[in-house]
Amino acid sequence: MDFLTLQNRARFFEIWRKAKSNQPLEGEEALFGEIMLEHREHHPLFNLGEPAMQIDFSGRRETNPFLHTSLHAVIEQQLKAGLPQETEQALVSLLSRGESRHDAIHRTGAILAQVIHDAVTKNKPIDEVQYIVKLKELIV
Repeated sequence: MDFLTLQNRARFFEIWRKAKSNQPLEGEEALFGEIMLEHREHHPLFNLGEPAMQIDFSGRRETNPFLHTSLHAVIEQQLKAGLPQETEQALVSLLSRGESRHDAIHRTGAILAQVIHDAVTKNKPIDEVQYIVKLKELIV
């Protein structure tokens, strides 16, 4: 596991420790803590702490909780900033069709994940136009 990944995971575990013990969190840490608390299915892994630092999620069927939380946070930050505006438009459209806010965040996050995956596998920059086009497909 590379140093940056270990450093990022250590930060996740520090945020988790604070969040589950109701210690004050601010800014981005507060957002990550809230998302982590919301995803009960990831609590067992977050509770592992140090032993979970070395888990390699590539090629596994299970969700990478670190990536999942990060994508969830990016969508929340896009909504807060209003950029791109299609993120909020897609969310509103999904909500109007009866999806929960949580599921709508996951739907938009899945699009972001695919666009990022495409960029990484093709060794190219993230295609923002493709991202917006795919978000627009959710808007009715």
